Amino acid sequence: MDEAFDLDLALTMPELEDSTTERNKSDLEAQSRVAAARLTVEKMPTMGGGGGECAVCVEGFGSGGGKQVHCGHVFHENCILEWLSIHNSCPLCRCNVPHAS
Repeated sequence: MDEAFDLDLALTMPELEDSTTERNKSDLEAQSRVAAARLTVEKMPTMGGGGGECAVCVEGFGSGGGKQVHCGHVFHENCILEWLSIHNSCPLCRCNVPHAS
């Protein structure tokens, strides 16, 4: 057996604890961004599906329509929700989309 092995040190693994704390903090921040984006998208007006396609997924709107950003661009609800969970701008013109509070 290696005499330099320290069981107490191996069991405490301080770098793992720091990593777990950082990961939990990152997860909470991501959840917060998703919640803010969801509230923002819920407050956007829903436009009828009068043709056109979503610029995020490049699929037609069909009868469900989409959510209109204040700059006038329209996207599927799930597409703009996913986008705003990461960014705070319109995917097309990059105008600022402030999160609702």
